[in-house]
Amino acid sequence: MKFIGLEKLRRRLERIPAEVRKRAKAELMLQGREINMLQRSLVPKDDLTLAGTIRSEPLPDPEIGVVIRAGGAATTKPVRNSEKGNSPTYDYALGQEFGTEDMPANPFFLPAIRVRKKKARARVRAAVRRALKTAGK
Repeated sequence: MKFIGLEKLRRRLERIPAEVRKRAKAELMLQGREINMLQRSLVPKDDLTLAGTIRSEPLPDPEIGVVIRAGGAATTKPVRNSEKGNSPTYDYALGQEFGTEDMPANPFFLPAIRVRKKKARARVRAAVRRALKTAGK
């Protein structure tokens, strides 16, 4: 897939002062962790493995952002046994979030993001503004 204007965006991101970039990344990670805490409180308590897989990861440089994830290798299980050893796998974090044929949905991931998204965005903007003011002096 080709994105129009991607190089222009990268050049603009590279011109952001280092102090502003550092402050924005720190605030994004802080807000991501707050969302993670809420997600962990919403996870069904019968399996703490899923709660342990909820995490925030920073985007690689020069991008500024955070990716919030749940699940992964710890929550991926084979769907059925196979004699050939090629059984398909399924991440049960998806089953908890969206439900299965045998189980109703127990959403924990998206509701936390919906609740905290506006507040997190406002806090990041405020932190960037403060950093811009101090960088401009």
